[in-house]
Amino acid sequence: MRMKIIFLNTWNGKLKEGISDFITEQSATADVFCFQEVYDSSKVLFESLLPSFKSLYAHKTIDNDDFPQAMYIKKDLEVRSSRTLLNDIPEVGLGLYIEIKCQTGNIHICNVHGMAFPGDKLDNAKRLEQSRALIDFFRSLPGRKLIGGDFNILPDTESIRMFERNGYVDMIKKHNIQTTRNHFAWEKYPDSKQYYSDYAFVSPDVNVKDFVVPRNEISDHLPLILDIET
Repeated sequence: MRMKIIFLNTWNGKLKEGISDFITEQSATADVFCFQEVYDSSKVLFESLLPSFKSLYAHKTIDNDDFPQAMYIKKDLEVRSSRTLLNDIPEVGLGLYIEIKCQTGNIHICNVHGMAFPGDKLDNAKRLEQSRALIDFFRSLPGRKLIGGDFNILPDTESIRMFERNGYVDMIKKHNIQTTRNHFAWEKYPDSKQYYSDYAFVSPDVNVKDFVVPRNEISDHLPLILDIET
């Protein structure tokens, strides 16, 4: 058995035609969509495109940032538990977590949207706390783990390296992905062109059959597509 999980910052469905085509095409084979930046308007759109999926939402607002999260899970999958993570920690982002029942052992998935400010996307105390809190939560869970989404952090930082040091495989690093952004992002900030923001980390017991980051223009982020054996 296989399971396909897609992580994407949707830019609130701003590029409606392109993202609609992408979701419709991927829904034929995808099992879980982990979306960031899903406000009310895009909830309506995404639910209409995914009638065979159940939805899960979480939202957090801090002083200068906003984290509306969504997960869409195929209706024939059993969600054993779910919860929001980081909601009680001020000045960090948000995680939306689910546990899916599988015959060979449950799978834990977390959809992450990290704090965007400051815009340098370098380490600071809050970003380090954000990563530590995620790792600490998953440490006590038995079974396979996937943590992904828009972390808003550059790769050569302690905030990212600590996942690998705690046993996770960094799929962006392993597959030598050159960027998770596109020209929509770079045109907004031409003086600070950043190539990375999105990551997928998997525990060593996850059998990844395929991992791709398509170069498309459906958002100002690129989707991360994981195909795993269940």
